[in-house]
Amino acid sequence: MKRIRTFLVTLLAFALVLALAACGNRVETGGEASGSEAAGGKESGAESSKSGDGGSDAVYRTLDEIRESGKINIGVFSDKNPFGYVDENGEYQGYDVYFARRLGQDLGVEINYVSTEAANRVEYLETGKVDIILANFTVTAERAEKVDFALPYMNVALGVVSPDSRVITDLSQLEAGDEVIVISGTTAEAYLIENNPEIKLQKYDTYANAKNALENGNGAAWANDNTEVIAYALQNPGYTVGIPSLGSQDTIAPAVSKGNETLLNWINEEIKALGAENFFHKDYEETLADTYGLEYEEELVVEGGVPAQAGGDSGQADASGQAGDDSGQAEASGQAEASSQADDASAQAADTTFTVGASSTPHAELLEIVKPILAQQGINLEIVIYDDYVLPNTALQDGTLDANYFQHTPYLNSFNESNGTDLVSAGLIHYEPFGIYSSSVTDLKELPQGATIIVPDDDSNQTRALLLLAQEGLVELPEDASVEEGVTILDIVDDKGYQIQAAQADTVPTLLKNSAEGTAAVINYNYALGAGFKTTDALAIEDASGDAAQTYANVIAVRRGDEDSQAVQALVKALQDGAIDQYNAKTGAGIVAIQ
Repeated sequence: MKRIRTFLVTLLAFALVLALAACGNRVETGGEASGSEAAGGKESGAESSKSGDGGSDAVYRTLDEIRESGKINIGVFSDKNPFGYVDENGEYQGYDVYFARRLGQDLGVEINYVSTEAANRVEYLETGKVDIILANFTVTAERAEKVDFALPYMNVALGVVSPDSRVITDLSQLEAGDEVIVISGTTAEAYLIENNPEIKLQKYDTYANAKNALENGNGAAWANDNTEVIAYALQNPGYTVGIPSLGSQDTIAPAVSKGNETLLNWINEEIKALGAENFFHKDYEETLADTYGLEYEEELVVEGGVPAQAGGDSGQADASGQAGDDSGQAEASGQAEASSQADDASAQAADTTFTVGASSTPHAELLEIVKPILAQQGINLEIVIYDDYVLPNTALQDGTLDANYFQHTPYLNSFNESNGTDLVSAGLIHYEPFGIYSSSVTDLKELPQGATIIVPDDDSNQTRALLLLAQEGLVELPEDASVEEGVTILDIVDDKGYQIQAAQADTVPTLLKNSAEGTAAVINYNYALGAGFKTTDALAIEDASGDAAQTYANVIAVRRGDEDSQAVQALVKALQDGAIDQYNAKTGAGIVAIQ
């Protein structure tokens, strides 16, 4: 019964997307599980195929299946202006999006844009959540072992941007205490780990979080694709790209699931055909010229899949599925050897380094407060920031993380049940009041009849949101509605004339800001804070005297069996001993410590 309800809720979430994105080009907001199902499940005719030397399962849709479905799922960035971003009207724009539109047009299908981050580009292809990745995806030999790259459409190298007050023109200028900001899963991260392991990295999961970290002075510099840091410096006075080119010249290309030859071959032929009309030059002039000027056009644009400077690119040609000699294999071998050396180095540091994944606000900020306390105990706390609710748990399960800090127990239990993981709570830390917010309404009494109220689409958080709406008299739920049993929008007895619609939790603040006047949303505390809302801005919050404080307390999650380890217990104790009060005093936040 619960599966049926979840499926129907997914359909309603999709209806929300249609309502908020009438032009077919607005932000798509399907949940993680439902998004994967839509892209690669039975309904879309997904095909399961063995791929790679390891024989891992790759789920994808063939070219014919995509055409038959009438829709293609394309992964793009939503926060990386001018390559992939959502504008003030909620429309996807940018260099990659311009290309995506043409692919959809020539295929004769509708485009479902799926917002992606650098760290989950490979995962989204491997799980079938998207058919194509068009998200500044640099071709590397390691990535080519997991996905298939098409012909390139852009040149790229790495670059480093830093504040004008201290411009870094050479990595040797970094001092012992300096940290360099990188985005997890990018070539910048891999390059610095391999070539400059002595440099401390501050890792973020999204472009927006990395940008904010630089602006807040959290790092001495930010390393990323040079196209992106140049764009950032041009758009933000006070910053200079002191290192415009770091490492070798690479290319950016579309990527598809490993083994999806029909789609790969079609994209390659499409890129060649587009080259005959100078399509990518037009793309540049429409989307990038305002940022870079025309002087960068020939340097950056790759037309027809053939880089203007062909020398030395044979390794990338191999990675892109083109004919090449043994240099591509040598490159892959060399990178594998360097990766092995990096793994060895990491193993040596494992005794002192404890890696925790966290949401940026307030979890990562709380971890920063206890970092010096743990250092005194010989524990080097490394914080990896994530901007969704799935990757921190998958990274914990596969051993990438030692713990994570972003979720409450109902969500943890729901995730375990849905994904077959075995993660447990090592301790309750704090409670974050769920709130009802609006960009245009200042009092719930002013909420107009027929107004849309957006709620999260995952089981545990939707239950919490609906109980809050019931608390405020905005909906009526069954008399036995409870946290334990769970409720969804299908269980609403009386919606009091409001349109209750579900969306992926991390997209709710953006949807609210781009919505019509009179719209309200129930937002998770950390996403609300990250979007500029404070508890005092809420039209209503959960009753602190209820059972929400215990039920929805945020926990330190670990793999089963690690709960009593010295490092885990030290982390839990440090967070419980005054960190919450210190954070509230510093920020004015309203989170509640669990005693």
